[in-house]
Amino acid sequence: MNLNTLHLFVAIVQTGSLSKASERTGVPIATISRQIAELEKSLQIQLFNRQKSGVKPTMAGQKLYDEVHLSIDNLLNAKQVLLDDEQNLKGVLRISAPPAFEPVLWWISKFQQQFAHIHIHCTLTERYLDLANDGIDVAFRIGDLHGDDFITKKVLTLGTKWVASPDLLARLGTPKTISDLANYPIASWAKNGESEMVIQMNKAKIALPIAFASNDSYAVEYMILQGLYIGQMSAVTADEWIAKKHLVEILPQFDTPTFEVFMLYAAHRYRSAIVKAFVEFVLDEIQTD
Repeated sequence: MNLNTLHLFVAIVQTGSLSKASERTGVPIATISRQIAELEKSLQIQLFNRQKSGVKPTMAGQKLYDEVHLSIDNLLNAKQVLLDDEQNLKGVLRISAPPAFEPVLWWISKFQQQFAHIHIHCTLTERYLDLANDGIDVAFRIGDLHGDDFITKKVLTLGTKWVASPDLLARLGTPKTISDLANYPIASWAKNGESEMVIQMNKAKIALPIAFASNDSYAVEYMILQGLYIGQMSAVTADEWIAKKHLVEILPQFDTPTFEVFMLYAAHRYRSAIVKAFVEFVLDEIQTD
């Protein structure tokens, strides 16, 4: 038997009507009626006598109630105790993520609405921090990483777009192909010493010189917005600036790279309640989305 259905059954007996049981449990009357009908069908027993004043359990219904209501009440009490413990979680959660990484900031803001007593310190950096040595509880990183010391969960796939300011396009014209970009100043994220970006086009590779390189994606975004360079941005960020008419998407007919984002946390056998709560919160959020 389904515990949720038994919970509804107990609520009906205790309140004496489907409508009052609905108010108590927050479950629509139609849903309650259907689940009780399914319970009666599975047991092959009528559990309630329907009357104008409400419903009363049959003898079989009363017997079932006597057998299960204490257990159901105990389970509900236990659930509430656990929820209360979660809501009263206190402590510090240390998170690392790339700069200007809005999805993570959004999750953090929603998490703190639910867990108001948890203090969060969020380090935004392009550098890969060491979970143990840098005291990080949960890290978000672009690209899949494997190791025995941590667990990874994929949380996002980020698309990218080529963008430029309307002023730059008015001055230099709009590129029609990827090869045309070689004639434009390009801003790009890059490691120290990298002076070009390589674009895979079918079986061919096109090397494009980088005029402005930085290991900070915000710096790249800033330079593109100043109308000085063409570049790639995450689709989420680009769409915001395009909607405000500060940027224009270029070369939309060509495929752009996508990047997978992973959540990492230490592979301890027993994680702290705070880390566990945050990890489960994020996983629930991405399933809901």
